[in-house]
Amino acid sequence: MELQSHEQVQLNNLDQDIAAANTKFSGLDYAPVGFFVLRQDFRVLFWNHCLTGWTQLSSQEIVGTDLRQQFPNINQPKYLVRLKQVFQGGFPAIFSPQLHQSVIPSILPNGQRCIQQTTVTAVPAASNQGFYALFAIQDVTNLTNRIQSYQAELRERKRAEAELQRSNAELEQFAYVASHDLREPLRMVTSFTQLLAQRYSNQLDDEANTIINFAVDGAARMQALIDDLLTFSRVGTQGNPFEVVDCKESLNLALSNLQILLQETQADITKAPLPIVMADPAQLVQLFQNLISNALKYRSERPLTVEIGSESQENHWLIWVRDNGIGIKPKYAERIFLIFQRLHTRQQYSGTGIGLAICKKIIERHGGRIWVESAPDQGAIFYFTLPKNNLRSDGGFLLTSLVKEDI
Repeated sequence: MELQSHEQVQLNNLDQDIAAANTKFSGLDYAPVGFFVLRQDFRVLFWNHCLTGWTQLSSQEIVGTDLRQQFPNINQPKYLVRLKQVFQGGFPAIFSPQLHQSVIPSILPNGQRCIQQTTVTAVPAASNQGFYALFAIQDVTNLTNRIQSYQAELRERKRAEAELQRSNAELEQFAYVASHDLREPLRMVTSFTQLLAQRYSNQLDDEANTIINFAVDGAARMQALIDDLLTFSRVGTQGNPFEVVDCKESLNLALSNLQILLQETQADITKAPLPIVMADPAQLVQLFQNLISNALKYRSERPLTVEIGSESQENHWLIWVRDNGIGIKPKYAERIFLIFQRLHTRQQYSGTGIGLAICKKIIERHGGRIWVESAPDQGAIFYFTLPKNNLRSDGGFLLTSLVKEDI
C-alpha cells in the first residue's frame, strides 16, 4: 500500500529534512522511551539512543534508510491505515501489544521479546508542508508481567475465596444438621439419666450417685453445647432479612431477656443514645444479649457497671459495651472470638465458649467488625461497627442521588 503524497519527496531534500528533524527533536535523544521520526516515504529522519540500545542499530546506520527494509512489521495493514491518517495530520494512533506486532521488535538480555506500547503523533514537516510521524515506543514488559502476575494472583485468590465460601457453607450445613439431629437422642439420654437419679438415688451408694450426677451434668453441658452450636450455624444460613431496626429497642429486649441475671448481679446499666440501622432484628438482640451477659459473667468484686454507647463515624456506627469486670490479657483479644475457645475452666465460669464467636459471626454478616480492648482487672470494652446504609440517626434515608420531579 502506497502512503506517499502525490508530490514525491526528492532524495536530494533528505539531508535537509534529517538535519531539521535532528535539530527539532534532539531533546528526545536520551529519553528513556524509544523515539523516531518517519517521513511519508518511510525514510527515517531521527533515531534516539534508546532505540539504538534496543536494536543495536546506531543513528548513523538507520537514519535516511527506508524503515520497511529493516523492520517489515510496519507493513501490517492496521499500521498502514492508521499511519495514513497520521501523515494527513489526523489524531494520534495508539498500538497496543495485545493487538499489534511491535514496529521495532527487540530482544531483552534474558532472551524475552520486548513488549511495546506504541503511540504515533503527527508533527509538522520541516517545510511546513505535510506532516511527519513521531513514534514513541515504551517498553511495558515489566509492567505487563506485573499485571499478568497480579491477574494470576487475583484469579487464584478468587478461586481460593470461592473454595473457602463453599467449604464454610458445607461446614455450616454440617454443624446445623449434626447439632439439630443430635438434640433428640441427647434429650432422651438426659431425660432417662435424670429419671434414674430421681428414682434410685436413695437405693444406691455414694459412688453410684456420684456417677449418675456426673452423667446428668455431662448430658446437660452437651445439650447446652449443641444448642449453642445450632445457634452458631444458623447465623449465616437462617438469618432474617435486614430491615430498619432501632438499636435502642434491640438493647431493651436484650436487657429484658437478662432481667433475672441483672437482678442477681445488681448491675448498673448505663444507656447512651443508639442509632437506627439496617439489620436482622433477632440477631441484633442476640448480639447485645451475648455481650452484656459476658460482662455479667466476668464481673469482679467491684459493684458491676455496664455502659452501652455509640458514635457516628464516616461510613458506619461505632457501638460499644464497656464493663469494669476482670478484663483479659491483650494477647487473648482475638482468641476469645474463636469458637470453643475458653480462657477459664468450667469450674470457674460456666458456658460453652461460643457466645463471642456468635457475636463475631453476626457482625460479619452485617458487614462490620468487632474487637475488644482490655487489660487484666481493668474491665473490657467490646467495640463493633454497623454500616450506615444511607440511614440518618432518626431512621430516615439520606439522599444520595437526584430525584426526578413528579410530572
